[in-house]
Amino acid sequence: ANNTIQAEAARERERMNINRSLLTLGRVISMLKDRSEKKKSGVRIPYRDSKLTRILQESLGGRCKTVVVATLSPSITAIDESISTLNYAQSASGIVNKPVATSYMNLTPCRSVPAASASGESNGTDNANSVEHWHEMECRLQYMQAQVEEAQAALA
Repeated sequence: ANNTIQAEAARERERMNINRSLLTLGRVISMLKDRSEKKKSGVRIPYRDSKLTRILQESLGGRCKTVVVATLSPSITAIDESISTLNYAQSASGIVNKPVATSYMNLTPCRSVPAASASGESNGTDNANSVEHWHEMECRLQYMQAQVEEAQAALA
């Protein structure tokens, strides 16, 4: 009986933490939406008020491209939850992020640089070589991923 009471208390604490995190997420989303609409940058966004918003900080109002996927239930008994989910998604759609590319991959080709480019003149071929090199690296990555999958399948 004592274990049952402790388990129920743990579940209740977990429910309270989830609800607190979702309320904080709602506040953060509404503040970010207001900031995006009114162009106010001095507003303090309470990311640190919950673990969930701390984890989602870069995605919510940071430098990342973000996609919101709202999962709804077709059941009539879950209509309140579905409406709440749609309200969150609609609020989040008003947030304007400023994505920044943070690629560490160098797009310059591995081949030797022509003398004209080294002197500062551009003949237009460097950009094409960079794109070609990028595609070559993508092909190598796909090949290596296929090799890893084959090795994992052989080990299974």
